[in-house]
Amino acid sequence: MKIIKELHILLLCLLLSMQVCLAQQVLDKKVTIQFQNISLEQALKKIKSTCGVNFSYSPDQINLNQKVSLNAQNISLGQALNQLLKPTAISYKAVGNQIVLKKGKGTTPSPTPGAKPVPEKPAIQTDTVTQKVITKDSTGQPFVMQVKPLEVTSKDSAVAIKELDNSYTKGLTDLNTFYVQKKDSVAIESYLNKTQLKQSWKEAKRKLDREYKQLRDSIMFSKKQKPGDTSAVRYDEDLLIQDKFQFTGIYPLGTHGLTSGLYRNKYSVNLLGGYNGSVSGFEFAGITNIVRREVQGIQFAGIANIVGEYTRGVQFAGIANITTQEVIGEQFAGVVNVATGAMSGVQCAGLVNVGTEQMDGVQLAGVVNQHNGTVNGAQIGLVNHAHKVKGFQLGLLNVCDSIRGIPIGLLSICKNGYGRIEAYYSETTRANVLIKSGVKGFYNIFQFGINFNSASYRWTLGYGIGSTVQMSKNSTISFDLIAMHINENEAFTNTLNEQGQFRLMLGLNISKRVSLFAGPTLNTSFSKYRNPDGSIGSKMIPSKSIIFDHTFINKNGLEVYNPYWLGFNAGIRF
Repeated sequence: MKIIKELHILLLCLLLSMQVCLAQQVLDKKVTIQFQNISLEQALKKIKSTCGVNFSYSPDQINLNQKVSLNAQNISLGQALNQLLKPTAISYKAVGNQIVLKKGKGTTPSPTPGAKPVPEKPAIQTDTVTQKVITKDSTGQPFVMQVKPLEVTSKDSAVAIKELDNSYTKGLTDLNTFYVQKKDSVAIESYLNKTQLKQSWKEAKRKLDREYKQLRDSIMFSKKQKPGDTSAVRYDEDLLIQDKFQFTGIYPLGTHGLTSGLYRNKYSVNLLGGYNGSVSGFEFAGITNIVRREVQGIQFAGIANIVGEYTRGVQFAGIANITTQEVIGEQFAGVVNVATGAMSGVQCAGLVNVGTEQMDGVQLAGVVNQHNGTVNGAQIGLVNHAHKVKGFQLGLLNVCDSIRGIPIGLLSICKNGYGRIEAYYSETTRANVLIKSGVKGFYNIFQFGINFNSASYRWTLGYGIGSTVQMSKNSTISFDLIAMHINENEAFTNTLNEQGQFRLMLGLNISKRVSLFAGPTLNTSFSKYRNPDGSIGSKMIPSKSIIFDHTFINKNGLEVYNPYWLGFNAGIRF
């Protein structure tokens, strides 16, 4: 093992040395070329055809239309580039056979003798004027989305990146919050207003994203080699070289080798597993795609897609999709989707979806949807959990801190929702306890009732749903639908013996946490239970209250007792 480790280290050193030697050989090439007052783009093409080198640059950083001149007579390529780029404030770096162009510092005027030096401003300053995206509604009133400038003050690149990320996250959160608060009010006026507001919101987010990328690149371009660094070669970690295509068997066995993390590829095909700096089009891997920065496009992976920053597009994976920042688009995975930033779109997983910030869209999972932020949309799964929900939850178990909408399931628990316990009397079971959990508009009901006398006992266990309407400050009306199983003189009656009940209850508050209620009920029963005297149906049904006495024969030829009667409930609610 020790020998293998040493061989790996030796191989890495050889590769790095080859990169350094190749870069130096490129710059030492002798060149003779002459041109006058042509565009930088034309000049780079002439040098490429003459010297056989490739130039890489970010179009956002380099102005290709500026005019340049060069008169090089049998001098090195490095000297020629120095002469060409000196008046343009553009610097360069040789990476293998690539010449990477980036923004350099402009000329700095010499200080006046005796004058106090003026502190240098950080290289990453933004315009202090707040950008505004304005869309007017049908009445001429503008919808204003303010994009506050991202703030970075530190000259240390590591600290500056943290400041930038924090400022970007706050700005994005502010935009999302403003949009959510505004959209409901404008939607009442007209659908057109809501559409225009959404367009304004999306444009504001795009402006914020552009500013974030420009500042981040600025910070990375201005990074200096650390004092005392003795490594053979250093790469600017976030300086990405544009390329159209990358093929990899398994990293680092591919077209870009160990430097694949320095490339922004439009297309990336990885036989087993690949590694990219960024992807701007399409990526496929038999096993895993790993992207150090962002993805803008489509990813397919047999097992997993892992993205170090944000995703704009669609991810498909056999097992997992993991994005550490914002996702605008869709994630589809056989097992789990994870988005640790804001999400706008759809998460669909065979088992689990996980989110941490705001979700605008739908989470659909075979088992669990977990979100620690606000869900503006829907969660659909066996178990759903979110901090705040503005929409609905559909599952067996729904849990949230607060909800503006409806949780639909066997059990819904809302910390700031609707929870009640009722103790009441009915004409069938004298003592009853009922638990309600959910929200006022839609809650789950769990019922237990018992009836004792000297000759026999009966008890019921039921489940239902209901809704409560606030009539005034101190009064409510509730509509409950409950299905109950009737057990006759035993722990459990293992035959058809059911009761269905619709309750209409009027409630009156007598204190902040206690109210009295009463109201009529409409009941029916379906029973094949046979009493000791040979009659069919539960004896707890009051015969005087029956409004329709009915017995029918089922498809197996058995009698089913099916009466309808009016009843009454009254009790206390906590």
